[in-house]
Amino acid sequence: MSLDAALSCISRERAAALTLDLVAIPSPTGDTAEVSERLAAELRDLGMEVEQFLRFPETPVVIGRLRGARPGPTLILNGHLDTVPIPHADPERRDGRVYGRGTLDMKGPIAAGVEALRAVREAGLELAGDVLLCAHGLHEAPGGHAEDLIAALEEGAVTGDAAIVLEVGHEALPVAGLGSGIYRAHFRRPDEVTHELMTPAGTAHPAFAAAEAVLALRDFNEQLSRTPLEWIGNESVFVGQLHSGDFFNRFSNHAWIEGTRRYGPDSTADEAAAGLVERLRPIADRFGLQFELEFEKVRDGFRVPLDHPLVGALQQAYESETGRPLKPTGIRIVADAPVFQKVGGIPCLYHGLAGYGAHGDVEWVAEAELERAARVYLRTLAAYLAV
Repeated sequence: MSLDAALSCISRERAAALTLDLVAIPSPTGDTAEVSERLAAELRDLGMEVEQFLRFPETPVVIGRLRGARPGPTLILNGHLDTVPIPHADPERRDGRVYGRGTLDMKGPIAAGVEALRAVREAGLELAGDVLLCAHGLHEAPGGHAEDLIAALEEGAVTGDAAIVLEVGHEALPVAGLGSGIYRAHFRRPDEVTHELMTPAGTAHPAFAAAEAVLALRDFNEQLSRTPLEWIGNESVFVGQLHSGDFFNRFSNHAWIEGTRRYGPDSTADEAAAGLVERLRPIADRFGLQFELEFEKVRDGFRVPLDHPLVGALQQAYESETGRPLKPTGIRIVADAPVFQKVGGIPCLYHGLAGYGAHGDVEWVAEAELERAARVYLRTLAAYLAV
């Protein structure tokens, strides 16, 4: 059967109904077993081979495989089923939209991916290669950092030649992204906290060291701003919190700074942390203070070359569907493309849905956008898997 026949099988109604079903099942990070089973049942009904990776039993990774008619590469469609723990009004369909926590971020995109695969089955479209749809539940920080997806990749439960994460990039194509980590820089003196008037003269004050460190980080950020990276812009270091002391006349023995460090796709979290230590430890030494840096990696960065076949397939699919070009761009927020690239060695792009309210008070996605995305995903499968 032809691609046109498969496109005619795409159902806006079906995609919206599945989105509502998925959104109706609460799934905060770390507790996605029920919604995972609902998705697994949908994939089984579609005729896919389905398994669940259970390293984290409360957040199974759903893995559904649609086998192609002929040998070829495996393309992964990926999304997360967990949602931020922010209250939302009851899910509903109204005025051509689906409302509810997770409609955009990102149960709606997963439903659009399922609809594309259902159209392949219904039309008997013969793909040269397999499609793997996988969905996990440890995505939203601070509850999760893709531990379940990382384990599935490390243990070979999820394998493929290329991947699309079904979020962000709905009107441009992120081909590179920054990595991100949360740092906490501590300045301590071993003595106990004392009254300001009972503290010996010359005692090192951690707050003064932390203040100097903030200025050093400001200068470092300005230095980073002068070296933009292709597609992404510059790396950065940001100061979000500065703390010292617990009372107005007590001489503190501890001060700390917390913020983010966004680093390039060709760098690592360890290198980013080492750069902070290099700049801040000498300040602590000069004050005679102990220094400690904590660095929590959120995600590494990623980069996909423009000549990768998936880039062309997704651009072709988008332009054929919308009449507009899908121009390459960079991305500063962090999601799961770097996990595929850095852990699994799998080139990964983003393409999601336009919508409203991810992490906000009211979240929704238009039913027409679910259909648009499903059609783009279907066209991409056809282009990449050589229909």
